[in-house]
Amino acid sequence: MGMISWLEIRRKIVHNISLAIPIGYHYLSKETALIVLFPVFGFYLFFDVLRLVHPGFRQFFDRVITSRFLREREHKGLIGSTYFLIGALLTIILFPKEIAIASLYILIISDTAAALVGVMWGKTRLTSGKSLEGSLAFFLSGLVIVGFTMRGHELWGCLGVLGATLAELFPVVLDDNLLIPLVAGGIMWVGW
Repeated sequence: MGMISWLEIRRKIVHNISLAIPIGYHYLSKETALIVLFPVFGFYLFFDVLRLVHPGFRQFFDRVITSRFLREREHKGLIGSTYFLIGALLTIILFPKEIAIASLYILIISDTAAALVGVMWGKTRLTSGKSLEGSLAFFLSGLVIVGFTMRGHELWGCLGVLGATLAELFPVVLDDNLLIPLVAGGIMWVGW
């Protein structure tokens, strides 16, 4: 059994705080959800870009945030939270509410399950460097989410989970926080 780093634990706690978005969207209209999310996104994007271009702010940001939460690849580009908000906004804008909510739950819960299971029990490494066990955790948790959120559209929900699992598994240029909900939502939308 592997040990999960404090960095990953902190990241997953913050990642799971974002459950407020699909939970809140369940009770809000699309317009209201977007009115709430756009300023939050603007705030994140402003400070994320500011740390990349302003040396003084970068020092402050590095001291307070970078050492506690960021992965190495985020040091010179946008952070995962910014990509998450872009993905959440696009998912809410592009897809029907039920699909958007399911896709965001898949991103948050299944990605966390994959990371935790992969680190703790992942023994079978795949070509992407990720583990078979983590990918199975992603897929199975996604199926549970679809069972609760995609009533009457389970087949396309399952296909969306499969697509999101593959998107999470194989390294591509786009950040997972942007790619996963768009792939899951896009596939589900085909069968809507």
